[in-house]
Amino acid sequence: MSYTPQQIADALDLAVLNPTATADDVACACALANTHKIKSVCVAPVYVRLAAANFNNVCSVIGFPHGNSTADAKYYEAVAAMRDGARELDVVLNYGRYLDGDAVPLLTELALIVSAAHSENILVKAILETCYYIPRQITEVCRICVDTGVDFVKTSTGFGAEGATPGVVQIMLDAVAGTGVRVKASGGIKKYADAALYLDLGCTRLGSSQFSELLP
Repeated sequence: MSYTPQQIADALDLAVLNPTATADDVACACALANTHKIKSVCVAPVYVRLAAANFNNVCSVIGFPHGNSTADAKYYEAVAAMRDGARELDVVLNYGRYLDGDAVPLLTELALIVSAAHSENILVKAILETCYYIPRQITEVCRICVDTGVDFVKTSTGFGAEGATPGVVQIMLDAVAGTGVRVKASGGIKKYADAALYLDLGCTRLGSSQFSELLP
């Protein structure tokens, strides 16, 4: 299927998450998003207030990029981001604990954030960092995320060893099928062919620091 520039923009979370990103970078991304009606601008918590003053759908990352903050720290970070104007939260799961054999932190910390966010009609996307999982684990974690009530499961932070792949995305889509939870592909989406591929598979959001490069 072919996609128009507006269809790409409608699916895009425009990321401004480079560690060296400046206030000017955030302001420029917001201006671009306003001009092209991009779905959201995704920024670090420190820039949420600035972004929210310039754009109406700001996403903040939580526990970024490794997910290994304490549950209390993540919850506070989420609440602070919402207070500052975030309308969406991309929460990095504690995948290190999960891979060590303890799935409880995923469920408990995420459930608290989802409850607080949904009380304010704010979306939550759970970032798995799928490059570190085997297929069975991807399925299991997606189902844990479904149980917490998240709105999306997301492949990657873009800071792991690998980003989205078609195989991983298909596993995620299969795992959440029929639940109402959607899939966001992120990491390595740098050109139109990448965007079209994941939209064709069934993703409804894409995460990328690119925009013009994604257009047909």
